Amino acid sequence: MAVYLIDYEAGELTANTPLGGKIDVDRYKFCIIDAQNSKVKELLGDTLYNKIETDYEADTLTGIYQTLYNEFIKPIVIHQSAVEYLTIGSFQVSNGGIYKHTPANGTPVEMTDVKYIIDSQKLKVEMYMERAQRWLNRVRPTEYNWYYENIVNPFPRKVGFAFDIVGKNTKEWIEKSDNRMDNFYES
Repeated sequence: MAVYLIDYEAGELTANTPLGGKIDVDRYKFCIIDAQNSKVKELLGDTLYNKIETDYEADTLTGIYQTLYNEFIKPIVIHQSAVEYLTIGSFQVSNGGIYKHTPANGTPVEMTDVKYIIDSQKLKVEMYMERAQRWLNRVRPTEYNWYYENIVNPFPRKVGFAFDIVGKNTKEWIEKSDNRMDNFYES
């Protein structure tokens, strides 16, 4: 069974985004799981993600893990879920085909307007992702094992000449990078 890292039944998603409270929950539940898998797992890595998920489900989040959840994970899941839903929310897939919902007492919104709302939510996600990355690099939870080659890049890599480090698994390079980042955050 899937673990949802926000309380969608209490309206955490609809209360913090442009999504209305009357949307059928079944129409966006999968968007929450997609947001967790595409953004939060990528950010935290499997070990830290599993700890947060287990502690959230058991209601035992404390200390830095509670801070991480409240300040970063929860807003990321909320806003990325909105992005996912706004992208496909006007469509309905059923046995008869794919339909686009049109309101009875209104006019459909232009796609450019929807894209504006989606972009606004994406900016919020990126802001929280960057803040979380800086916080994680400073606090360094013991379960945090994030390395550059763990990122799944949806775009094909350009073949480079000198600075291509993706796929290199050199512990020495990682330790040097960690030391430089520690010095960066201390200043």
